[in-house]
Amino acid sequence: MESIDISPQFKSTSLSVTSPAATHIACISSARLQIRCLSTFEIIRSIALPSSHDLRNSRIAWSPPTVISSSSRPSSVSTPPRRSSRTSPARSNRILVFDQDMTRVYDLRDEKWNAVISNGSGGMGKNVHVEFGASEDEVIVWSDFSACVKIWCLNTGRAVEIRDPKFPGRDGRGWAYRPWLSTKSSTRGRVLALLCRPSGADVLLLLSSPSYSLLSRTELPTTDASGLKWSRDGRWLAIWDAASTGYRLCIYTADGHLYRTVTREPTDEASEWSVEGLGIKSVEWVPGNQWLAVAGWDRRVRILSTRTFAPVVFLDHTAVIHVPSAPVYTELVDDRGNRSYAATPQPATPPKAPVDKNETGLMKQGISILAFNADGTLCATRDDSTPSTVWIWDLKSLKPSCILIQYAPVKHLHWNPNDPSTLLIQTTHDSPTVYLYTTSSLAGSAESPGTIGMQQAPEILGLRSHIHKPAGSIPAKWTASWLSTSPDKKPAFSLGHQQGCVLVWPYGKDQILRFENEQEEDNDGDSDDSLYEILTGRTPIPQFRNTGSEGIEASGGMEAGGGLDDTFRERREYTNGTERGQSIFDESGLDEMF
Repeated sequence: MESIDISPQFKSTSLSVTSPAATHIACISSARLQIRCLSTFEIIRSIALPSSHDLRNSRIAWSPPTVISSSSRPSSVSTPPRRSSRTSPARSNRILVFDQDMTRVYDLRDEKWNAVISNGSGGMGKNVHVEFGASEDEVIVWSDFSACVKIWCLNTGRAVEIRDPKFPGRDGRGWAYRPWLSTKSSTRGRVLALLCRPSGADVLLLLSSPSYSLLSRTELPTTDASGLKWSRDGRWLAIWDAASTGYRLCIYTADGHLYRTVTREPTDEASEWSVEGLGIKSVEWVPGNQWLAVAGWDRRVRILSTRTFAPVVFLDHTAVIHVPSAPVYTELVDDRGNRSYAATPQPATPPKAPVDKNETGLMKQGISILAFNADGTLCATRDDSTPSTVWIWDLKSLKPSCILIQYAPVKHLHWNPNDPSTLLIQTTHDSPTVYLYTTSSLAGSAESPGTIGMQQAPEILGLRSHIHKPAGSIPAKWTASWLSTSPDKKPAFSLGHQQGCVLVWPYGKDQILRFENEQEEDNDGDSDDSLYEILTGRTPIPQFRNTGSEGIEASGGMEAGGGLDDTFRERREYTNGTERGQSIFDESGLDEMF
């Protein structure tokens, strides 16, 4: 890509973490917590950490993005009252850094504010994971050995303790906040679903924030629950059993009542799979709130309808690839390390996962990676029996649109959150190289049948010259993820390891336009007061720059003499009826009635 843009490397002693709204990036460098602005790459906060803080075992977490309307901001003018309902972009205002004994919280809006959560005597074990709760005023701390989880309120300093959580909280396993799409203050809901296991039985708790009072306590019919996930609209809660206990998926309503239990359909192919006693490996809700995808050890993805939770689509992965309608590309690496793709004739047999001495082929089998694009039309999967193969499915035609055979096993598959046609592929090799796959817009279209074979090979992005490997003999643990940029901005992703991180704009960066007398972003809500001061004569009318005969005289709202123009000039009608101005009712047809 000729227009690729890469930021300088950010050095740190721990992995850099980008804020959920992609406005800032935080890292720990030289015993200091540094926070950079992603638009200017300047350090806006540098916080010194105490000498007792364990830098090697430190972790960073951002608060959930908060939307603040301009009407809630303080105004310097008491009259007239602010009535603007405009909202500023969502952003995370607080950040926490924790080690095994201490958690520290800082606020980007107030340099003097901070909070410290101490583990005390450590009687409940060390801190294994810390995360913000439903809002920036709540912090959840998981103790070691799954002893308890404490939810701290930063406003009151009080904590709610819940005993026997089943999982330590990492990767969101065993706990999730119910999505609340209508909220205006946060992207998270106010109901927490938590899996617990007291006395050897699985229990589902539904807790209400901020008091975390018990809404529902349900004993699960599972033998060993493996995880839970809310649907994207918050109507359903999926809980599945461990694969070793069989194929069982439980669907619960939002108030904790069991709605449906899903088991594997009877089939004669179970003997070929050799997984009669194994069940579910991964579960994902498909965007659109109509489908639920369940991937099992039998190398099959079942897509269930949310109306009946019965399977309607099967995506089967075969050991030998023979799909004439989909191209197959294989990554090649020469003796100099140069990477390229080559079209592979079918039938093709991808390499299988190596089996250790005490393992069997059954242990490395099943669909462990299941990723859907933003509009739910494409799905990318990886079968553990062939870990270097990526299957990209077109859910409109219910067929694979492209199959990629990588040189190294696939580690992560990330669809762009805004662009449903771009997939970021990360493999497990030791080189800072990622792959960008872009689907063809003509694939599967009714106007051009058969163009599905026009899918191109992914773009190979080698970033070795932009980011260095970790110092010493520490092996690099590369992590790549998309930034949650707004839809009107060009996409960007981060690539980093334990000691550094770079930001990559594969299609170039957006131009930042700067105007005269530009105010800070935090003061953009003062436009209503500024207009009031101009109309009342307290502030002189601003002068606009003259850009020539084809300048912005009409759009600037100024006449040649410097006075205000006629705001309704374009809506006036001439007396002869030959010309008529534009109206907001033109498209609706209401103006034809008068």
